[in-house]
Amino acid sequence: MDPTAAARRRRRRRVAEEKRKRAARAERSPLKENLQSLRSPANAPDASSSHAKNSPRNNIFADSPELLSPESALSQGLVKHVVADNSRRVQWPNILSRLREAFSLDSQAAPEERDMVAMQARMIKPKALHSYELTRLRAAIDAFPPRPVADFLLSVFTKHATDMFFYFDQAQVTKDIDEFYTSPTSGLRSDPSFIGLAMATFALASQWTTLERLEGSDIIRNRESSDLGRVFHCHAKTLMPDILDRSCLRSIQAPFVLGVYLMPANAIGSSYVYMGMALRKALTFDLHLNLEDQGIEEREKEIRRRLWWTIYSLERCTTVKLNRPRSISAEIITALPPSPYPSLDRLQTYDNIHFQIAYSQLIKILDQIADLGDGQMSAEQLSRCCKWEADLKEWKRSLPHNFKLDRIDPKAPSYRTVFHLYLNYYYSWITMGKVSLVTVARSRIRQHLHPERQSPRVCDTVRRLSDSCTKAARKLLQLFESLTNTQNITRFSFTDFQGCSIATIVTLVTGILDRDSGYEARVAFGLDCLRRMAAGNMTAQMGVRFVEAVRSITNEAAAKLHCTSSCKEAHERNVDSNSTAAYNQWAEWLTVQEQEDTACLTLDDLGQLQTCSVSQSGTSPLSSWQVIDDGMFPSASSLPRHPARVSGNQQWLEAPDQDLFSGIHGNEQTLLMGLTGLDALDFSGLTDQL
Repeated sequence: MDPTAAARRRRRRRVAEEKRKRAARAERSPLKENLQSLRSPANAPDASSSHAKNSPRNNIFADSPELLSPESALSQGLVKHVVADNSRRVQWPNILSRLREAFSLDSQAAPEERDMVAMQARMIKPKALHSYELTRLRAAIDAFPPRPVADFLLSVFTKHATDMFFYFDQAQVTKDIDEFYTSPTSGLRSDPSFIGLAMATFALASQWTTLERLEGSDIIRNRESSDLGRVFHCHAKTLMPDILDRSCLRSIQAPFVLGVYLMPANAIGSSYVYMGMALRKALTFDLHLNLEDQGIEEREKEIRRRLWWTIYSLERCTTVKLNRPRSISAEIITALPPSPYPSLDRLQTYDNIHFQIAYSQLIKILDQIADLGDGQMSAEQLSRCCKWEADLKEWKRSLPHNFKLDRIDPKAPSYRTVFHLYLNYYYSWITMGKVSLVTVARSRIRQHLHPERQSPRVCDTVRRLSDSCTKAARKLLQLFESLTNTQNITRFSFTDFQGCSIATIVTLVTGILDRDSGYEARVAFGLDCLRRMAAGNMTAQMGVRFVEAVRSITNEAAAKLHCTSSCKEAHERNVDSNSTAAYNQWAEWLTVQEQEDTACLTLDDLGQLQTCSVSQSGTSPLSSWQVIDDGMFPSASSLPRHPARVSGNQQWLEAPDQDLFSGIHGNEQTLLMGLTGLDALDFSGLTDQL
């Protein structure tokens, strides 16, 4: 190599080495460093501009060079919700700097690179709101409730709606609400994502206010059949386009909370769409990844993890219950599970981190079980079911000792949280055993209808899964009995309604073949709970009617099956009776024949044998036998016969290829959807579409 060229290359490397530390800092925050290099002293804000920037109107319409930095346009509280310096997600500064180093070039950015920095800054800066957007925002702000009402709704949300989820940092939201009400110039008043999240929170909290109603209070009793959060929902919905344009955690949280609010009324419509939005926004911000970025604080990382697992777990659990396809593959998720973080947990009004951990672990198991589908299971799938059975039992054993309903104050926030954990636990058993339940039921019905046919053998694993499904349904109804006794049952809970309906339907299907003394009481209780939860919700009321229709069908099937069994028993008794009569006739005839033979054989040798010969009248040799035969056996027309036409029940029994369920559903998958209540319980959008 030319010595001159080698020296030149070494000099270039030395230049790169001298600036390596600065390059590392640029890698941690490339956009911020480049923006600082672009600014001039003349652009530094003075006191007057700072004051103007704090004004809501000026904050919305400001268009100064300061807006090249996202932080400069947002209040200090709002900056905390910007997703860990969104500019860090763009990797092109690192790529370009590595290319320059690979080609032994100096580290000074080219003009094109500086232009890209400026262009990106303009892209991510908060855009000025249009007049119609500002109108929507002001209308929502005007609809905020009085401060005492807002505080009450926030407390109801924390106590009853938080459950086992992490919607947001409770301490931060409480602080933001206080800032909104106490500071007329707060930047939160110009942020659609905060206003939308607050409105969605108020809407969801309104659904649970009935649990806080004092005994004897009739102020709002007459309105309990209506949607108490509708006003807040309408404003949150109108702000959604503006919210989705934001690059902050609130742009993920707002549609998610709104999706949860809409679950009871429209789980398969607007709710499904809103939760899908939240999931995809979370994917956009890489919440599903385990980021090793040193620029993100550990507290922020933990918030991201908790928010991700809440969104993913609830969305996945809901898609399983609604029989909808998987939204994303679990294989792409590398985010660590939620874990205790004392400095964050002790600031939460309701610290539910251990419930979050248990719920995320349970959904991981349910996620695998749901892949079984609705068809007949192979040997490999049955083997996997054995593993999942062990996983579910281990999950339950691993729960802390205080995760027991009988050890929790019914008025404590954790009561319904533990209730929902066990509800989803038993639902997982039902999901795993529902195919086996139908398989066993159909097999036993075919044995009753066609005993002459060879029924397919049902293996022990399938029978065990079927029994587990039935047992889980009974356990679920016992959970709702506890919920009712403690006055914790309420309207507007999709999880509660779905769980109760499926438990009732499984009980009905099991009762086609076997009904113990408590069967009718369990069914009546399940339907009563469903009616109470469906008050004021037309779609849920349709779900109740669906379950009642299933009850009618199963009652008819059980009655027909019982009648068929009775007819078969009567037929067998008739056959036995006819066989006895025929035997008696045969015995009498045989006795007569023996007597005649004896008389013929005892005649003397004087020729009296001719009395047994052919008669002189010329009758045929068989005439005497004909006389005996006519006397012993009546003619064919006089013999007693079975009716030529069988009864309707007998026709149903003997009809080829007749199946009990053939008039209900055409194939196994459709049948299973009906049995689990998914056809009618999908809440297919009778209210409030996007």
